Amino acid sequence: MTKREAKAAAAADDYVACYEAALHYLDYRPRSEAEVVRHLKYKRKFQDASVTRAVAKLKELRLIDDKVFSEQWASERVAHRHKSSLMVRRELMQKGVDAATIDRATAGIDDEANALRAGQGRARLLRDLDYPEFYKRLASYLSRKGYEAGLVQGVVRSLWEGGVDGAEGKK
Repeated sequence: MTKREAKAAAAADDYVACYEAALHYLDYRPRSEAEVVRHLKYKRKFQDASVTRAVAKLKELRLIDDKVFSEQWASERVAHRHKSSLMVRRELMQKGVDAATIDRATAGIDDEANALRAGQGRARLLRDLDYPEFYKRLASYLSRKGYEAGLVQGVVRSLWEGGVDGAEGKK
């Protein structure tokens, strides 16, 4: 076996290991293309050529698709974690998704409705508090979810005045 043949065989073995590592990484949850590349290059230390081939194969098989990934991510983060569109945008940017894809994924998010839904759940737990403490706790909760200050004030006031489950809070 010549040096050239040995090098080609080693590169093929590296590609196979890289591809298998990528599949294993995708087993846990869907990932963006940038996440997979970062994992393979910097954590697993595979060669650039092997990473490029593995990612191309994964895209061909539709196991990596940033558009689908970002739509699923946004939907899950809004429905289950009550995150604001701004927070979802930040998370997708950290995952390496491009701005146009992020814009499409977050276009339909209604922050006001989501903040109200998130606030209702938390307000039930806070219904026995007086207004200043109710406001402080609920406003900080909604702010951590990424909602803007003006929206938070309106939602907290609305939940206090409308009552939680139809019963007004303590005054």
